[in-house]
Formats: sequence, C-alpha cells, structure tokens
Amino acid sequence: MVSYYPWVDDDDDESFACLDSFRKEELGDKDYLLDEGIPCKDWFPKELIFDLDKEGGSKLTDSIPNAFSLLVISSKLKGILERQAPANPIEFLPVRLRTPRKKILEPSYFIANVQGTVACMNAKKSDFVMDSILKTQVQRFRRLVLDEKKIPKDVKIFRLAEMPSLILVREDLGQDILDEDCEGMTFQDLDDYGVEFRKRAQS
Repeated sequence: MVSYYPWVDDDDDESFACLDSFRKEELGDKDYLLDEGIPCKDWFPKELIFDLDKEGGSKLTDSIPNAFSLLVISSKLKGILERQAPANPIEFLPVRLRTPRKKILEPSYFIANVQGTVACMNAKKSDFVMDSILKTQVQRFRRLVLDEKKIPKDVKIFRLAEMPSLILVREDLGQDILDEDCEGMTFQDLDDYGVEFRKRAQS
C-alpha cells in the first residue's frame, strides 16, 4: 500500500530562517492564485523579494518555513523534484531572500507551484470544517483520510482538490528528499494531520 504525507514546515528548530512578510503590493490581488494549482508565471513579478523574520534563525534550509502555505525551495530541492517527479508538472517561480538588515542573499530560491489538484478525500472517514466563503473548499481538517484509489499511479506530489493549499507527497519521493539531507520541511504522518484541531474540539 502506497502512503502519502502532508508537506509541512519544520518550525521546531529555532536555528532555521523563516519568512516574515513579502511585498504583497507587487502581487496585487493575485496572491491567492499561488494556492490554486494553476500557472502563475505570466503575471508573477520578477525579482520578488521575501523578507526573513528577524525573530527567526539564520540557517537557510532547502524549504523555508512560512505562514503563506508556499513551498519556497532551494535550487538543490528544485533539482530533486525535477529528477524524481518528472511526470508531475511544477512551475518554479524565482524569488530572492532578504535579511532583517536588508541584505539580499545570493542563493537562488523558488516557489514550487505544484500544478493541478487531485480530488481524493474520503469524506465519510475524514473530519473537517468547510470554508464559509468558498463552499466547495475545506477550511481545516481534524482528520484527513484519503481514498488512494483516486490518486493516479504516476503522481508523486499533488495538491488536494478539497484544500488546494495542502500539498501531499508520496512516500518514495519524500524519502528521496530526506535522503539528500534536505531540511526545513517534514512529511507528517497522515494520522497526525489536524491533531491540534482535534484537541481543541475535545476541550
């Protein structure tokens, strides 16, 4: 049986740099499109700069933790995704990182905009709250159960159609990434996804 894992930030290590804010005015009202799984390169601004959080660490990881549900990845991790998941369309949008002292860093980073979605939530077994505005979208999960039969066999990384900001990774791709000593992300056991909301519901 093939397993799939949510790609989530590793925010437990205080030495890791993380994003603070970015120039939303350059994105205008289009920033939400980066969560939709659709092409964005035609409107995406060149030389977009992400500011690093002054309260965070200074270690640059291969996936930069952030509060925007974006995969901000290094050239190394970009190469792994291109090699190990060639059948999965991913748009790589170049960005720059800037320190709290306003120094723009040299290493290249990219937003990995995973294209398309897969509708594979098992609604009967999952526990979730629907979005009050986007009526077809899940706002949050207390428990997520997948119907693996609905996931194409050649797909190693995808957005969940019911919550496109959530990116799931097939076990073999996740292991390839970890074997290359990439840091900044963790591939969470599906049983643990949403556990923080379960605790709130029980209290």
